[in-house]
Amino acid sequence: FVKDEKIRQMLTFQTLYIGVSPNNGPSLYTIIPMIELLYGIWYIEGGMHKMAEGMERAFIELGGTIHYDAPVDEIRIENGRATGVLVNGKAENADYVVCNADFPYAMKNLVKDVSAKGKYTDEKIDKMKYSCSCFILYLGMDRKYDDLEHVHTFVFSESLDQNMEQVFSGEFIEDPSIYIVAASKIDPTVAPEGKEGLYVLMPVSDLETADYDWNDPETVAYYRTKALKAVSDLPGMSNIENEIISESMITPLDFQERFNAYNGACFGLQPTLLQSNHFRPQAKAEACENLYFTGSSTHPGAGVPIVLLSGKIAADELMLDDNK
Repeated sequence: FVKDEKIRQMLTFQTLYIGVSPNNGPSLYTIIPMIELLYGIWYIEGGMHKMAEGMERAFIELGGTIHYDAPVDEIRIENGRATGVLVNGKAENADYVVCNADFPYAMKNLVKDVSAKGKYTDEKIDKMKYSCSCFILYLGMDRKYDDLEHVHTFVFSESLDQNMEQVFSGEFIEDPSIYIVAASKIDPTVAPEGKEGLYVLMPVSDLETADYDWNDPETVAYYRTKALKAVSDLPGMSNIENEIISESMITPLDFQERFNAYNGACFGLQPTLLQSNHFRPQAKAEACENLYFTGSSTHPGAGVPIVLLSGKIAADELMLDDNK
């Protein structure tokens, strides 16, 4: 219905927020740009990590205890019921277990009782479709960029269709699309005075699909160069590479190794029609009592607001069972 190609791209690119191509994702996900356009975007003062800090604070105020640097080895299951977790070889008992590790990773690595996996066998997990991943640069800049007018900026590939084909087929991406966030334009707390903080995101293939190796420094250098070139083409940013004073990055390998994202697919299971709504893994385990899941690979899906809703659904299910 929208004839102008550029406007059409702006109205569909947001499906990449949940890791699916706008060319073959279910049309119901046009709800994402609709919500943005009709209701606007809310920003958390201090940056996204303030959400995690706020949840931590609320949890502690409610009497909870958090154990950091305590990786879980296994979800303990006895007679079809979750009874706790195994941490560093020590059993920790629990009446209920809520797992927010990426669902495919959890089913393959933490749920070791085959009968408790239900239909989500290791073979099924391997065959499911996964989202794309991302290459992200976090840049601290030595100056402000007044010509960068907006907090959110998209730089589209000259051929978005070819770009999407390469992202989801695993080919080297020749002309990437880039998403840039300059939160310091509205929040002075995230960068020193007179400086700018930039978040530069490039959609790339997940590790299983990619024909390139993120362990190879040349791959990292290739995509870093592509990302900086796309940013430098913006007005007033031609000298960007010489104005970086701090830099860190996240690759699909980091998503896999640091966050246990299956295949490095940072949005979890791809929201195809048959992996959405009730076809998606649900909050309450189907083949095990007292076990609940939350996160981007569970219902309702990926994206920070939606993942927060998945946590609420899991909590509601647990409380419903606890009141029986």
